[in-house]
This record gives sequence, structure tokens and C-alpha cells, in this order.
Amino acid sequence: MYRAQELTHHFSHDNLHIALSEQFEQPEADALIEMLRGKETQCKRIFIDVQKVVQPHPSAVSAFKTSLSALRIGPERVFFKGKLGFDLAINGNRVLIVKKATHERHEGKKHVCTGNCAHCTCGHHQH
Repeated sequence: MYRAQELTHHFSHDNLHIALSEQFEQPEADALIEMLRGKETQCKRIFIDVQKVVQPHPSAVSAFKTSLSALRIGPERVFFKGKLGFDLAINGNRVLIVKKATHERHEGKKHVCTGNCAHCTCGHHQH
């Protein structure tokens, strides 16, 4: 059984940030609702990153949306990050679509280019 404690999350500036993994089936949906129920009074806004989710199970999506609408969280406080957010959002939620430009740094790690990188090679450098 998947538990809320297993969800990747952190707080930043009184906002809760949750990142979902590749699967979104009933255990993950239940864990996400459990987490939201437990943290709803501890944060201003809730950001749920769904960018890594691949083909969510339709019954999990339906159950999640039903449970989300029953929570005492104002829908304007919940933001989904990623295109799949359109499938998970209820009326009043917001979906954020982020365009990423990545390039390899000297350390070999990928990062999101903001255009302010020293020696930027990806073409997004701001002058």
C-alpha cells in the first residue's frame, strides 16, 4: 500500500510542493488525498507536479477528482504543474505549463536554463 509519507514533498514560503512519480493508480491517488487532508491548514497554496506521470489510471483520476472536490481546500489554492494537470484538475484549480530549455553544465548535470548562465550555449541567453 502506498502511503502519504512516501510522496515526495516539501514546504517553501508557506506553500506545499508535491511531486508525483510515474504511476498514478488508486494507491497513489489515495495517498495524495491523505496528504492534502493532513496538510490543508498548514499552507497557503499547494503545487502538485505531475510532469513525470505516465498514463494515469482512469478510475484513480476519477476518485482523486471526487475526493479533491470534497476537501475543504479552496480550488484556487491548488496548482498542477504539467499538462496532465488538465486531467486531474477540478473547476477552479490552475494548471501551470512550464517550457524547459536544458543544456549540459560542466559537471554533466542537466538544469533548466534561465538565460542567465555564464557561457550559455543553449541559445536562451539574455543580453
